[in-house]
Amino acid sequence: MSNKQYTYRLKLILSGVVIWEVIFWILYYLAINAFGLFNSSYSGEKLIYKASDNLYLLLLVLPIIGVYIFNLLGNNKMAERANTSVMKSFLLPVSSMSSFLKYFFFRNAFVFLVIAMAQPVFGTKKVKGRSESLELVLALDISNSMNTRDISEELSRLEISKRAIKQLINNLHGEKIGICLFANSAFVQLPITQDYGAAKLFIDDIETNMISSQGTNINQALSTSIQMFSKEKTTKGIILITDGENHEEDLTEPLMTAFKKTNAQLCILGIGTKKGGLVPKNPKRPELGYKTNAVGRSVISKLNQRFIKDIAQKTGGHASISSDEFPNLSGLLTEINQMKRTKINTLEFDINQERYQIPLLISIIFWVAFILWSRQYVGFLDRLIKK
Repeated sequence: MSNKQYTYRLKLILSGVVIWEVIFWILYYLAINAFGLFNSSYSGEKLIYKASDNLYLLLLVLPIIGVYIFNLLGNNKMAERANTSVMKSFLLPVSSMSSFLKYFFFRNAFVFLVIAMAQPVFGTKKVKGRSESLELVLALDISNSMNTRDISEELSRLEISKRAIKQLINNLHGEKIGICLFANSAFVQLPITQDYGAAKLFIDDIETNMISSQGTNINQALSTSIQMFSKEKTTKGIILITDGENHEEDLTEPLMTAFKKTNAQLCILGIGTKKGGLVPKNPKRPELGYKTNAVGRSVISKLNQRFIKDIAQKTGGHASISSDEFPNLSGLLTEINQMKRTKINTLEFDINQERYQIPLLISIIFWVAFILWSRQYVGFLDRLIKK
């Protein structure tokens, strides 16, 4: 009995493998070169691969061919050594064409999957987006009471506040910020900007002697902060940091009107303790003594928590209190994140058009064909062609 029906036609299969590799890579080169990948003089939109390193996986085609041919050789050797009874009992007739097609489907599915993984990009597409923004003014109290060291023996309220502001800036993501300093009057230290590095440098220079007129004029602080905002239709927010020792009148009607007009949102961070502490004459050298009132008694500065919460309630804002050297800003950051970002403009811009879907679809088609052709799976096409 002839063993030809149990052996593969290796020369024919190997010829088919080599011919297909040559044809495939020539066609692939011509295709990608037509889109300017290797053409330096190409003036149109070029094909590029975002993950070009994945193309090195194509070298695995060589071991795939090697394993395929090795298995065919093994099958042929077994068939050649077997006698007639063994062939009838243990071997099945083979088809060189069917075997080559299985390899063909598997090889192409793998190659196109690798090409898809390389993420080919060609051309551009227009997409629409929107620009959103949030402007924040950090209004910091620099009245003499902020020199009090009631939270820490080493750090004053002002130094802790400056630390908190830097921590706050480190947690911002693109919001514009400005800095307003106030005591009995207020002034702009840093206009609205996105330069966080510059903001931190300005914060380092803040001292209570930057304003000679002492007191805590919240009206002036908020009024100046509102004036710092741009005229753009953006969300406005004010972060007011103070110990709440107010020596001026309550919020004025013009200020409340300005708040409503700008729709500014207020968050207040109270710094200090209820027990309070003495106010040093010289914040750099507290050993020189502490401030006294008209009758010679030492001035004790205490956190005015009621005043802080009252201001927040009247403006519809949020108040939090900290008596720690490292203030917990989680509540404040949550409020900032919840501030409604205002849609400024609907923008239309071009982005690179990803084309990985095309080779991925081709790969899936070849995988399905391979599965249907394989005996160990469905074998539907294999049985159909034999009919």
